[in-house]
Amino acid sequence: MSNSKKDVIIAGGGLAGLSLARQLKNSRPELDILVVERNQFPVPEKTAKVGESTVEIGSRYLKKTLDMGDHFTKRHLRKHGLRCFFGEPQSDFSQQDELGVSQLFGIPTYQIDRGAIENHLKESISQSGVQVIDGASIDELNISESQKRISIDHSGSKESFESKWLIDAAGRQSLIKNKLNLHQDSAHKGNALWFRIDAQIKLDDWSSNQQWQDRTTDKNTRWLSTNHLMGPGYWVWVIPLDNGATSIGIVMDDQAFASGDFTTVNGAKAWLAKHQPRCADAIAGSKVLDYVVINDYSHGCQQMFSDQGWGVSGESGVFADPFYSPGSDFIAFNNTFINRLICDDASGADIRFQSRLFQSINQSFFENTLSIYTGQYGGFGDRRMMSLKLVWDYSYYWGVLSLLFFREAITDVSLMRELSKPLMRAQSANQRVQAAFRERAKRRVLLPAAGVFMDQYLVPCLRHFNTVLEDESRDTTTSLRENVMLLDRIADITLDLLNDSTSSKMSDSEKELFGDYRHMVLA
Repeated sequence: MSNSKKDVIIAGGGLAGLSLARQLKNSRPELDILVVERNQFPVPEKTAKVGESTVEIGSRYLKKTLDMGDHFTKRHLRKHGLRCFFGEPQSDFSQQDELGVSQLFGIPTYQIDRGAIENHLKESISQSGVQVIDGASIDELNISESQKRISIDHSGSKESFESKWLIDAAGRQSLIKNKLNLHQDSAHKGNALWFRIDAQIKLDDWSSNQQWQDRTTDKNTRWLSTNHLMGPGYWVWVIPLDNGATSIGIVMDDQAFASGDFTTVNGAKAWLAKHQPRCADAIAGSKVLDYVVINDYSHGCQQMFSDQGWGVSGESGVFADPFYSPGSDFIAFNNTFINRLICDDASGADIRFQSRLFQSINQSFFENTLSIYTGQYGGFGDRRMMSLKLVWDYSYYWGVLSLLFFREAITDVSLMRELSKPLMRAQSANQRVQAAFRERAKRRVLLPAAGVFMDQYLVPCLRHFNTVLEDESRDTTTSLRENVMLLDRIADITLDLLNDSTSSKMSDSEKELFGDYRHMVLA
């Protein structure tokens, strides 16, 4: 049995663990880091891992914080926004109601192949001096002492390692969470199944209607969106990958999940044939590469970071929901907090207050994210609710969470103190709006399809928040306060439109913030 001392041990060599190792090496190249992964590298591409789509925070983290812009340009598809389709199935897909953008906002997001990005990260951190042991299982870990210890089984031999810091990024194994009994139940109940097919599915081919084709400025690019086929209690994703495969997923609340037998992929296909026949027809005859089912996927964690030399990142700690693709966002948050704690600790700083503050901020982010899903799946087939929900959720995400991450505010203790009052005001507005969505979702509305296109690119407030996010020369405090003032106004308009309490005449505030989108919502 060998014994080796490290500065940092990371249990788990998936996206969370590998990206943390790269971030730490970029911040402090002298750190001696070990990553232990149970799978062997290179991992297969076209592999069934949740997290195939990024949004703004995750993209920013991977491209800028980790300096992986060239890799994304070469290997991953630029995403053409989130796009939703509503209504009972129509023989001509152009007659489904559509919610999306006619052209892209400025900040790029991506459809990612997890196998490709993890292989790239593994190679890059190995070249920078990180030791990666793959094909290894962790038999034992001890986090109760100042020196953390793990014992691993690698190719039949036992090895042990010590370090000052031990980070759990091992996914749903939840090594530290289970060890310390940190599990926290989630109020959100959801179930997901997904599979990949060895074929490229292009939604642009689902209708030959020229007017429908002309809705997007860049022709034949709908397939590059994260496409969602919506219904009461469920949504279906169709995500393209650079390697020619397509990911198909079905996500449901318990009521919708009870309507089918999903023990096999054939059961999932049968459900699609009934509820989303156009999708079922498109994948017929394609080779299925894998099939995964996860029940009750949402979970929390009582503590993610400790000044005693341990931390938790990614799904090892928390997972909210795959809608909006927030998985890489929480990896970005978690890793950025952990990176700061480890680097400051290495510099001799007292990190006791920081660790508690970062825990509080991270928990607040998670609870606000969880609130946008809890009790709302019943309304996912409701065109009106979802057209308003996406505007509100984007506004809050870009105007608050993304702004804090883009301006590197989340680890700035003095700045976060200064921003506490506007952040509490934004949180209050979010809770008020989400409660109204939750109430409407109980009705499980499915409006008749009318071929309506709800173009989010035409929504002035969304363009404003995106522009503010891109302009990093603006003062963070001023930007956030102005955004929160706008959010209060948007909340009032959203609630009025949701409750059908607006007059037929558009108010000046509605026109300024929503523009013609109001008429699309009420169509």
